[in-house]
Amino acid sequence: MDKQRIRLIIKIASKAGELKQVLRTGWVLKGVENAESVADHTWRMSLLIMLLAPENLDKLKLLEMNTVHDLGEIGVGDTKWEIGRRVVGSQEAKRRDELKVMGEIFKGYDNQDKYLKLLKEFNDHQTPEAKFMKQLDKLDMALQALEYEQAGYPSEWFGEFWENAEKYLEGQELEPYFRELERMRKEIQK
Repeated sequence: MDKQRIRLIIKIASKAGELKQVLRTGWVLKGVENAESVADHTWRMSLLIMLLAPENLDKLKLLEMNTVHDLGEIGVGDTKWEIGRRVVGSQEAKRRDELKVMGEIFKGYDNQDKYLKLLKEFNDHQTPEAKFMKQLDKLDMALQALEYEQAGYPSEWFGEFWENAEKYLEGQELEPYFRELERMRKEIQK
């Protein structure tokens, strides 16, 4: 094997490992101890893709898109640009900065363009795979909020996350899963 390629792959994988240290900002701001990392989120998203992706979607593409969808947060952090249904930050700036970081991570890799295109596709939310990924992203967020509430954190801390998830899941194919999570949330609030 080519030693230069081996070193490049190790460099990319090592850099990607930094996502284990990038905590999800929304949970940190609420005061959650040992908040999930972006890597934790990405892992469960992969599992959800395996379990929930409809047959008409390209699962490999979904898994690859998932793997890169938050990779740019290595350089810019997990930027919060929505609170509930409200937009509070520049999504365009976040996307631009993350794309730049992704270009640096994959610099010199022969499939760099493929992964940059997957990130752009996810951000544009126009293809069936990108639309499904956005739903999964929000479903995972609601599931994580539920888990924090089940762990004893005050439910009032997480209203904005439920509101945001509903914004993206209402009327969509994954809405039934979201509604079941809501039902489970009501059970623990009794």
